[in-house]
Amino acid sequence: MGFRWSNDLPRYIFFGVWMVINLSLFLGFFLSFQLSGQYFYFRLRTLHALAFARGPANVIHFNTALVLLPICRNLISFVRGCCGCFPRGVRALLDKNITMHQWFAWAIVVASIVHTGAHWYNYERLSREVPSEPPEGVRYIPPGALPGNGRVADPVSLCFSTAAGVTGHVMVVVLFLMVTSSVEFVRRSYFEVFWYTHHLFVVYLIALGLHQIQRLLPLQRASNVYLGEGVGPNGTHNPEYCSAHETSTEFAMDPRCSGVHEAQFSAAGPTSFYWYVAPLLIYAIERVIRLASYCMPVVVTRVVEHPSDTYEIQMKRKYFHPEVGQYVFINVPSASILEWHPFTLTSAPEEDYFSVHIRKVGDWTEKVGQLIGVGSDNYLQSWQLPKIFIDGPFGTASEDVFGFQVAMLVGAGIGVTPFAATLKSIWYKLKDKGNMKLKKVYFYWICKDTKAFEWFQDLLKVMDDQILQDGLGNFLEYYIHLTRGWSDRDAKVIMIHDEAGADAVTGLQQKTHFGRPKWDTIFEDISKAHPGQDVGVLFCGPKVLSSELHKQCNRMNQYSDGSRAKFFYNKENF
Repeated sequence: MGFRWSNDLPRYIFFGVWMVINLSLFLGFFLSFQLSGQYFYFRLRTLHALAFARGPANVIHFNTALVLLPICRNLISFVRGCCGCFPRGVRALLDKNITMHQWFAWAIVVASIVHTGAHWYNYERLSREVPSEPPEGVRYIPPGALPGNGRVADPVSLCFSTAAGVTGHVMVVVLFLMVTSSVEFVRRSYFEVFWYTHHLFVVYLIALGLHQIQRLLPLQRASNVYLGEGVGPNGTHNPEYCSAHETSTEFAMDPRCSGVHEAQFSAAGPTSFYWYVAPLLIYAIERVIRLASYCMPVVVTRVVEHPSDTYEIQMKRKYFHPEVGQYVFINVPSASILEWHPFTLTSAPEEDYFSVHIRKVGDWTEKVGQLIGVGSDNYLQSWQLPKIFIDGPFGTASEDVFGFQVAMLVGAGIGVTPFAATLKSIWYKLKDKGNMKLKKVYFYWICKDTKAFEWFQDLLKVMDDQILQDGLGNFLEYYIHLTRGWSDRDAKVIMIHDEAGADAVTGLQQKTHFGRPKWDTIFEDISKAHPGQDVGVLFCGPKVLSSELHKQCNRMNQYSDGSRAKFFYNKENF
């Protein structure tokens, strides 16, 4: 198989096991309702639709039980801390929590479509009037084998006069709103719409809990079913034999179908509750932890304005102990009571405060900037600043950076934010002469224009000077790639200062590169420079570049003879 599968094999195994469980649940319930004698009479009325409705119901229960777990961020952070002894490929599954959440959600949607369509057909079949003396060829069905003892109504009235019908359609509407507001365009352009509609999951769970409360589905009691030859024991009823009668009179006069052999029916009890006890308990604990975190007072110690419409908020809070590269959710009630937005921490664990950098790119970020005095000449006292609530910190792939011998950090645009804390922490460890497994760092930052350099270049400048001063110039190699945004004037200035020691664009020791990185060459060079060593590739940025880096890691891992480095790919997700 080769080492090339190390980045993907655990994910494929997880997906395969999950699919097998889903198919097994579907087929198990489908065959049970299709073949069981307990539902024999019901099948005469609804044909195969009952099995097609109940099979997907199990898939819905299973994935609804799972869908909340990947968004339990404290749980994921806890598991990440406990998984240090597991292979890196297994730990990388934790970084796929949002992808897993989407898998589970789509399974619910697809199963709900099949389930709803089958039940619409069932309601139409159940609404048909079948007289006690049916036409020739139509088999008689005992009224007790049908919901409401065979009560007849038009399909719409029958559907919306039952708890199952009403709650089912409520769930369909909620799923439609949640799915349509989750597409990438809506998430990025109208985040508030995505945020609010996603909290309709509470309505979905309540409706799901009430869905079977009316116990509409009748089944013949298991002890009453007899499918053998001849006359069964007293108290049993053979639905296959008795259903051959075409009229109620024939049915009632046959001693094998009445009297001590009368069919006995009971309502199937609700089963969905058992699926959700453990997941809802875990989610409740998650919410309690978040509430406790929410109640911790946050003190804003400093607000720093940076170029390019970026501002930094430095804060302190009791019992706040972040790791490198973690993120938090921030709520500012003065800007919006309900909105929580994720931000990567840009401070290192070694610092006595934690900070986030926020770029003004929407209504919420603009309003928060105004509330804390960004762009204003008036100095705000601490008591004048708005209240800020923090949820977190939560773990990310960046926490694993110190577990590699070689790290390759790649940030695109604002995706450089997680690596601010990483580079700071590395700097502090080098400064304190700490013993690190990490011996080499390659840092790549891909930007569209020169303005994107401004707020981050001070950090790189300090690290650059410190590393050179300590004689560790080979420890960090950083490459800044400017993909566009330079003018003819910029080009002339760059040419004039090309021979100077510092870069004309950033003022750093290493020169700025113009154009996109040549990843084929970069991976080849790093692989040859570190044979037999583990290289952690940590990326934050757009999907297109993520896919390219992932492919490059797998390509290089085809060499399993120890002559090249082994690449482990990790992408930031939050």
